[in-house]
This record gives sequence, structure tokens and C-alpha cells, in this order.
Amino acid sequence: MPIDESYKRTSLERLEKVANSVREKLQEILEDIDPEDLDYGLSEEVKWEELKELWEEGVEKNNYMEVVYTEVMEHHDGAYLKATFRNSLGDTYADRYVSVWSSGRVDVSHALFVKLESVSVRIERVKEDTYKLFIKSV
Repeated sequence: MPIDESYKRTSLERLEKVANSVREKLQEILEDIDPEDLDYGLSEEVKWEELKELWEEGVEKNNYMEVVYTEVMEHHDGAYLKATFRNSLGDTYADRYVSVWSSGRVDVSHALFVKLESVSVRIERVKEDTYKLFIKSV
């Protein structure tokens, strides 16, 4: 059954809102970083209290996502399924990583990828209002 286009458009608009907010904040961070430090990548934690609601809506609770990767893997605990779901707006995208273990355990994590000019940034939420950034020149 095909997805309702308005539902898809709403989900992508939510992603665009969080991405635009993140871009503004990243511009400020990038002003203070030496471009040579980004050749091999730079990891940084930032506290963005005002991003919490947008992050939840646009990345974590965004229901429309396309499947981009699935694999059944063997592990010493048994088999598990790995799947990656994605919302994409060109070179900005949000991924949801889901692992379903044979024991019934389910692990879910999220990441947002944003590209700014010659820099790509991977963002993960590590606490309520704290985000881990990995910034690298492309």
C-alpha cells in the first residue's frame, strides 16, 4: 500500500526544521575551529537545550522512514536483525538504527547527518540536552 504523500511531506518538513536549527548552531561552532583540525575529524559534545523538542519530532519520533539496510547476523548470543531506516533531504538525513536480538531485546539509536559547504557532521543525542558531534572535512 503506497504511503500518503502528505504524511511523507510532513515527516520531511519535521526533519528540515531540526536540520535548519542545527545548521545555525553548527555555523557558530565552526567559526571557532581550525579547518586543519577537521581533516581527520573532530569529536565534540555540546549542550543544546532548545533543540530537544525539534530533535524528538524530527529525528526520534518521526514515523515515516524508508528502509535502507537490513541484515541478519550471527552473534555468540544467537542471530539478530540489523536494520537502518532513513529520512532524507538530499545531503541531510536522519537514520534510525534498529537491532532485534533473538532473545527479544531491541536496541534503537538515532543519528542526524548534515553537510555544510565542505564539512559533514554526524550528530547523536547522548543525554536529554547533550549531543555528540563528529565533524569532518569532505
